[in-house]
Amino acid sequence: MWYLVLSRAVRSDEELRPRSQPHLDWLVGQHEAGRALFSGRTSDRTMGIYVLLASSLDEATNLAAEDPFHVHGDRTMEVLEWNPQRAMRMNMSIADVEALAGPPSAPK
Repeated sequence: MWYLVLSRAVRSDEELRPRSQPHLDWLVGQHEAGRALFSGRTSDRTMGIYVLLASSLDEATNLAAEDPFHVHGDRTMEVLEWNPQRAMRMNMSIADVEALAGPPSAPK
């Protein structure tokens, strides 16, 4: 199942700066492990949004809680279960996208 994580800033960008790199490193790790499909900030920079693949809402919530911004109380989080039905202009189903999720295969 897919989950939307809405991560709202409770501190200024200046206050967040010391944990920005650990947060980005954590996100890269989630993408590389196939647990995150999309991630990014809203244009007004008040919220980060990422899409996680997890087996349950509890798993997704626990994973999002590991984000350094959430660990240190720099941002609040809301995790929503999401059941996408279509992917626009992608010649594949949501099931095909889920099958692609996972760590990259080692070169043969």
